[in-house]
Amino acid sequence: MPLSNKELQTLTGLGDQIRCSLAKIIEVLPADVNTIRGMGAFLNYNNSNCQRVLKTINYQGHGLSVICYIPGIAALNEFILKTKPFIEAKEYQKATQSIECLSAIIKQNFGSHAKLKRLILDDELAQQQAPVIPALVKRHNFFNSAKQLLGASVDELFSGHILSENTNDKNFLHEIAMISKMGVYREEKSAPCVLFYTHPQPDNFSKPSVITKDSFVQNNEFQIGIVNEYSTANLLDFYANFSPSNLGLVFNDIPDKNPFDATFLFSNPDEISNPLVEKSTCSSTFISIKSPTKKLTMAVFLERKIDLRSSVNIGCYNSTEKVENKVLRDSDSWTEHLPSVPDLKVVNLDSPMARENISPKIIEYTNYMFNYAQLNRQDFVCYLMEVEYPIWSSTYRIYFDHC
Repeated sequence: MPLSNKELQTLTGLGDQIRCSLAKIIEVLPADVNTIRGMGAFLNYNNSNCQRVLKTINYQGHGLSVICYIPGIAALNEFILKTKPFIEAKEYQKATQSIECLSAIIKQNFGSHAKLKRLILDDELAQQQAPVIPALVKRHNFFNSAKQLLGASVDELFSGHILSENTNDKNFLHEIAMISKMGVYREEKSAPCVLFYTHPQPDNFSKPSVITKDSFVQNNEFQIGIVNEYSTANLLDFYANFSPSNLGLVFNDIPDKNPFDATFLFSNPDEISNPLVEKSTCSSTFISIKSPTKKLTMAVFLERKIDLRSSVNIGCYNSTEKVENKVLRDSDSWTEHLPSVPDLKVVNLDSPMARENISPKIIEYTNYMFNYAQLNRQDFVCYLMEVEYPIWSSTYRIYFDHC
């Protein structure tokens, strides 16, 4: 008998929780524990079960499949008990609660772990044999439906971020960000064009400035401006107001300009903690898809000396809430993950391969950003993500976990 939808949902959540708990435990143990022999020797733990634990924490797929990788319930309990002296009480409690919950479900509904694994594998086999609609086709269909519903869309969205150490205040990273919306289409009764961001506005803010190729970052204060070269002419004339409730710039309709282009530059010197001096475990850049969009390109440039102490994660989430830097890692957001996982590339924009495969417009945008920031692109590592038909009302994030 196949697993019910409720069972699938519950087991998927438990699989994700157990994987997350095991990963956090391994993090605080010596580096040798990341090998089968090292873990077995350090914990005096069966090598076969060590292999299962390592496979579990390194598995990147669906939480349901995690149930097939983990050791048996008794072996899991043994692992948690052996690591108890090295972990915080709250992590021990989380891990034991998840395992107890899984154990109760197995006893009540399946009889044994082995039988549950067979049912999961049968379910996966049935899904493989069913007709598959490609993810791109699904996103394209969703784009068309959302566009018809909302009466609005964007042809191309670029989200560029430069993260460097703030030379005026070493406690923070200085972020220079460009948000470019090309081909903004709106029907007459659709919601207004709003640019959202997370930094509180200065008390004396009245309207965004105008930025040109001759503009440079001026001081250690938050700034926002309209990029003249990549925006419809006189866009500033149609600025309506600033919405303090959701931190957004609101623009009126532009007569005879539908679609139109809108590009903005930010200087944000004091929102992201510097992991080189602060106890910051995570830095995050993200872009929320507020309108149905045909193409998203996200480029994050991380200063090399920070990149040396960082590992990168990427994901698509249904939450649009601000990520709390210093605290929230990618693994802590597993409840928000959407199944559409974008690809991430590390690229050298000056290489022949990049010039062949990356839109010249993207390279032009990044040159503009670095010129404004007065920084050398060679001092940065570039992480690039491109998504056709990104999921409307989702958030795409590039995280950096710091050590």
